[in-house]
Amino acid sequence: MRRGIEWLDLVRSEDLNTRIAALVDQFERQAFRPESLQSLVSADEARKRWTALAAFYRSYGHFLVTNGPYQLKSWSGESATLEVFRDLSYPLGVGSFDSYAMPRRGYITRVDRQDRGLRLSAEIEIVMKFMRDYQIARQPIQLVDATVRKRAAPECRYVVVDAEGQVALAGVSPPGEDLRFGIELDGRLPAGQYTVMAEILVNGNAMNSEIKRIPVVIGAKP
Repeated sequence: MRRGIEWLDLVRSEDLNTRIAALVDQFERQAFRPESLQSLVSADEARKRWTALAAFYRSYGHFLVTNGPYQLKSWSGESATLEVFRDLSYPLGVGSFDSYAMPRRGYITRVDRQDRGLRLSAEIEIVMKFMRDYQIARQPIQLVDATVRKRAAPECRYVVVDAEGQVALAGVSPPGEDLRFGIELDGRLPAGQYTVMAEILVNGNAMNSEIKRIPVVIGAKP
């Protein structure tokens, strides 16, 4: 108000949109790129983006381009209407953000001592949806649908401490072909008594995880 300049309004100001449209046409001819982006965006890519922005303005009569599957359809001084549509090219589908709203956990259900280390069997929580409600259930990882299992990205994180409580080893283990988690110990540690502390994470959720403490003895090499 002090400068006598109207607010930057990408929708309601016809005069401002006309000026922006002329600027977009100029940028399209020049394939304009800010100096800081010139190493990241080619002139051809920039020209295509300015062309797309000009086409958007001609189709919708405003410059309010959104990132979500919705577009401003109509507006007045009192209200605005958004048109929602399903964009099948959008990389994040339904349920992509469930891990934040419905964090899930994993549980170690069995520990087997095998050559070179440990093999851990596990169960993970899955979300069962019905209507607008949901239920979290535990299932052995082998029984979880492959698509759901891949999206859950289960992993085993572990720390090995020696008899003095000093960290001797730490790492992350993905599920193997048998969908159990392997922790290699033999050949990586000197002989002695150790405690393996392991947890199964689902979608990287480490909050309130169940940590399994496993005593292990590494024998001396013959």
